[in-house]
Order: sequence, then structure tokens, then C-alpha cells
Amino acid sequence: MLRKKMLLLALALTATAGLTAPRTVAAGTYSCPICTTYADGSQCCVSCFCNGTGQIVACTDHYCPPEGGEIN
Repeated sequence: MLRKKMLLLALALTATAGLTAPRTVAAGTYSCPICTTYADGSQCCVSCFCNGTGQIVACTDHYCPPEGGEIN
């Protein structure tokens, strides 16, 4: 009987702590490609993922060539 009361008290305290503790908003990731538009209207995009605050988390190793297509 005492064990059951202690368990109930622990659950009640845990629930109360969960209501009063500051909460951090979980920020998921979303696709945020970075695109380059060339003079002829064509586009090249690099696939990236951003976090909930809009900061880039990761991008693929794909790159866009410079205007004119030459890489020195």
C-alpha cells in the first residue's frame, strides 16, 4: 500500500514539474534549396536542409558552376 502511494506521489510530482518547467520548442528540419539563376534564365539548385530557425544544417555536395560554365 505504501509503495502504491509513493508511486502515485512520484507520478504527481513528475506531472507538475512538466507543467511548470520551461519548454523548448522542438524544431524540425525542412528542405531549403539554394538556387542560382543564370542570365539565360536557367537555374541550378543545391539541396539543403534548414532547422526551425532557418539556419542551414546540411547541404549535398552538389555545386553550381559559375556563369559561363568554366571552372578554373
